[in-house]
Amino acid sequence: MRHQDALAQLARETQRAKGRLALERGLRAAFFLAAAIGLWALIALIGGHERLPLLLQSLTAIAALLVFAWLGVRAKRAWRQPTEEEARARLAEDARLDAGAFEALRDQPTRYDAFSVALWQRERERAIERAEKARAGPPRVRLDELDPYKLRYGLLVALLLGLLIANVNAPDRLARAFLPDPGPLLGDQEMAIEAWATPADYTHAGPVSLSEVIGERVETPPSVEVTVRLTGPTGAPALVFDGGSEHLRQRFARAADGAWEARMQIPRGGQLKIVRFHTRAQWRLAPAPDAAPTADFIAPMASLPDEHVAISWRARDDFGVRRMALRVRPINPPEGLVRADPVDTELEVPAGDPAEAQSETTIDLAAHPYAGMEVEARVVAFDALGQEGVSDPMRFTLPEKIFLQPLAQAAIEIRRHILAERRAYNEERSAERRTIPAGGIILGTQRIEVRDYDRQPALQRAPEGIRRAARLIDALTMEPHDGYFRDLAVFLGLSSARAQLDVARDIDATEVAADTLWRTALRAEYGGAADARRALEEAQRQLAEALAQNAPQERIRQLMEALRRATDNYMQALVQEALRNGDRANMEDTEDQTNISGQDIQQMLEQVQRLSEQGRNEEANQLLQQLANILANMEVQLEQAQGEGGEQSDEQMQQSMDALSEQMGEQRALRDETRQQQGQGGNQQGSQGLAQRQSEIRQGLAEAQRMAEDSGAAPNENLNAAGEAMRQAEDALRRGDLEDAERAQSAALENLREGAESLAAEMRERGQQNGNQEQSGDGARDPLNRPVNGAGASSGEGEIPSQADPVRAREIFDEIRRRAQDPNRPEAEREYLRRLLDRFGDS
Repeated sequence: MRHQDALAQLARETQRAKGRLALERGLRAAFFLAAAIGLWALIALIGGHERLPLLLQSLTAIAALLVFAWLGVRAKRAWRQPTEEEARARLAEDARLDAGAFEALRDQPTRYDAFSVALWQRERERAIERAEKARAGPPRVRLDELDPYKLRYGLLVALLLGLLIANVNAPDRLARAFLPDPGPLLGDQEMAIEAWATPADYTHAGPVSLSEVIGERVETPPSVEVTVRLTGPTGAPALVFDGGSEHLRQRFARAADGAWEARMQIPRGGQLKIVRFHTRAQWRLAPAPDAAPTADFIAPMASLPDEHVAISWRARDDFGVRRMALRVRPINPPEGLVRADPVDTELEVPAGDPAEAQSETTIDLAAHPYAGMEVEARVVAFDALGQEGVSDPMRFTLPEKIFLQPLAQAAIEIRRHILAERRAYNEERSAERRTIPAGGIILGTQRIEVRDYDRQPALQRAPEGIRRAARLIDALTMEPHDGYFRDLAVFLGLSSARAQLDVARDIDATEVAADTLWRTALRAEYGGAADARRALEEAQRQLAEALAQNAPQERIRQLMEALRRATDNYMQALVQEALRNGDRANMEDTEDQTNISGQDIQQMLEQVQRLSEQGRNEEANQLLQQLANILANMEVQLEQAQGEGGEQSDEQMQQSMDALSEQMGEQRALRDETRQQQGQGGNQQGSQGLAQRQSEIRQGLAEAQRMAEDSGAAPNENLNAAGEAMRQAEDALRRGDLEDAERAQSAALENLREGAESLAAEMRERGQQNGNQEQSGDGARDPLNRPVNGAGASSGEGEIPSQADPVRAREIFDEIRRRAQDPNRPEAEREYLRRLLDRFGDS
């Protein structure tokens, strides 16, 4: 066993000696090749090669490669593979033994007598001991024979110094020297480079030229876009950015003048290079850091009327605050909001991205998802890069809008269920894919995939809060004939919200239904004027913001025109709302109020524009606030006038609308039952029962059409189509074809909705015509509390007396004059009082 180990040890050391012999011969053979490569690399590192013209660079690189190839061939021919005997002799030499010291390991005795065998064994034992101790020595290159002056060490030192000189340019210089650039051979000329870095607008910094600092480190503002234009190459170069973990590459394109041009947004510090086979130019870009903004409350949040909140804040950023937001999170959230993200509400920020901003902002939180909850509020500042600065938290209870109409309260309650449920939907079960042949639609063997979402309704995967909201809407709209839905828009709003919950595939999509419910609640509470009022408030807000920011006169003129249009639309909406509510007895009175108020409003708008043109923006803003108060007062006056008028609407038309609403609810319930039976397989007896119910609904529709025609309504094609669809559904149910029946029922329901909308529109038009023919009552007053159309004035407080009370009139007149001359009062108020004197001074 020891003999075998010795042989293995001898074989390993012999192989090691053989490898070192090969290395020695290789180094000696390749010495001149390595010296030539090192010398050429030194020339490249110190910049000698890149200073040559482009064509000469390519030619010298090719020549150097040819020299290296010739030296390599010589080295290959000079090198000889060591033999086994040479390796064993080298091993014996390294072990200081004679060349045949290991031969006894392979010898056999020539005679097998006792003395010969003993002598052989003794010699083998000695050979084993020598083999166990034998070790191959280090390589002995003996380069001094080739380089007696030791110039190789000087070359190594020079290469190290060259690497230090080249620094980050070393890879490009070496690549250009050892890999010939084919560009000059293809016609490339010297590049003429024009480059600059354009900072982002928010930095307010000028462009930085890069043309004169090629190869240097360049400090720039944050977020720069580099533009490079160049001429010389025949092909398109590439603009390459290497920023550590980020690597960008942009190909140059021909500009209109024939030059090559490329643009690149620089995300961070790094190296920018122009590459055309090799790096032709480069820059080390170092954008300045952009710190995150800071934000703080400077006063506690304050509740204001109409669900508004006043927020005093300040913010700071090195390059300007882009926007602000109020971020709230419930303190004691319900189960559905435990893991919900906070909600941001935008705050107004002074124009121009100020570096420091401080303001008191009033925002409307009536529609906030967390209205009525105690929340943890923070103000958040954002800069142009989207970086956030968050203030310390402040506890606050968000205001909640109070609704008085039952339908509005119901819509808000359902909306609260949706917004208080932010848990994710359950995972959708994978369903078997169904396909049908494409037929003649597509050539070939393609098939069309059929996705039936009704087989796996998304609502079944929804969290409990969403499913509960859907059930509440179903309960609310199940029997629409009970008188709740005199306004068809409210019923359609609830139905739309229910449909939106049906098609929602995730929790974020349910916010659409929540928004629909909010608008439905406003409609139920305030009527059709709600949308016009929101547009008017937005126009007032934008004009007030423009005045506060000293916007250009052209911008203020545009906003004034928008406010005039919004005011006209709002006043017209109030008139139409009175018609919709059936207040025709006082319709002329209502129109007179809006006409009189419109004259005053136009005068106030003209005064606002004059003040803004004179640079008196603060006074113009005060007058704009007075205008908002007058419009709010006008709405109250019209509501009172409508309340005093009797309900003289066409009862027969209204009864037909109620009947249509009832048929729509019954038709929807029947469609749902048909769908349910279809999913359960269905049976003939159940289908017959559904057919009988469909027949009753069709008869009810016919009765509603008869009442509408008796009231003078025009024939309604949509209702006729609904009746025909009901008849088809009834026939399909009697045949037991539930799928065709459901399709016809859906068509009937859609036609019912469209027919009801057109009937409601006709009802409103008739109401407008009838209202224009009626006379206004006595005692009506405009929003300024003035008698309309010469109506007499009672002796109530705050009214302008008629000539029946001259003493009281003179007292009021003198008080107005005194206030108009008081210099301590705001100029806007004094101007308003002077106009009152001019208007009523002679009366």
